[in-house]
Amino acid sequence: MIRDYIGIIYKRIVALNSLYDVNSIPYSDAFFKDTESLFGLSTDEIGAIIKILNESHKILIMEISKEEYEDKKDKIYGYIDANITTIEKLRGVFHKGLVDEYELKYGVRKGAAQLIKELAQNLQNINNSILGIFLNKAIMLDNYIYLIQKNYDEYTEEWKNEHLEQLISAYESRLKKDSGSDKDAGKNDAEKKGDGARPVRAVDSPLMEDFTKHTTIGSIEKVLHIYGVDFFFRVNLRKYKFSYLSQIVETGLIDRKSDLLKIKEMVKKVKENIHKDKELENYYDDIMSLDRKVTRIISYSKT
Repeated sequence: MIRDYIGIIYKRIVALNSLYDVNSIPYSDAFFKDTESLFGLSTDEIGAIIKILNESHKILIMEISKEEYEDKKDKIYGYIDANITTIEKLRGVFHKGLVDEYELKYGVRKGAAQLIKELAQNLQNINNSILGIFLNKAIMLDNYIYLIQKNYDEYTEEWKNEHLEQLISAYESRLKKDSGSDKDAGKNDAEKKGDGARPVRAVDSPLMEDFTKHTTIGSIEKVLHIYGVDFFFRVNLRKYKFSYLSQIVETGLIDRKSDLLKIKEMVKKVKENIHKDKELENYYDDIMSLDRKVTRIISYSKT
């Protein structure tokens, strides 16, 4: 499960960073909420993915604000692609933001390096102000560039990918071990629910149901662009959203023959499992309709 989403969530962080404006660093509170809504993942699953991405040096985690016990506010973090080019561009954004905000507040324009030197000692007192937020990000981005340059070998794609695979494998091994210890409990639960019961999956979340029901065509186009046709269809096929996918196909948003052929192959695998999954049998007509529509559109799709 985690393996399927690692690349997708990393790609989402990269895409947000690549906006290169003052909102380009996603915050943990909004990022978790949006990711739950888009993919139906649990908070624990998202947290595990973020930890794996961080420990494999795919991303860096920046503290944005501390936990506030009286106001019951959790600590907030920001996520950044651990790519020196991305970090340098973001540093430019927040250096400029710092300079502009200081000038707006005090009517004096100073260079970013001078402001960092003058204001750093007072960061704790201005931490939650706009000026303090810009200052914190500017300082941390400077530090990240130094970190990567000093430990360059640990931030190569080879190092990242090797350690990413090791961390995913270790996580999956822990899951298997945990599921093995709960085997008897799971068996009893299944017996209580009857033979028709099926495992509860992350994509069965009500949040995912709401996403597929209310997403507009415009935002669907954006989702397809960021996450890819393959992932989008795989998630919705698992949700038994065959009629919904037929509507998406009919919009013409997916018109590349290579993408449609992928979808055709996915639907074929679903058809092969119809008589193995009682739930799928209930959607027989919708599955066949989706298959026919994909086949028809392939005939006049782009190469």
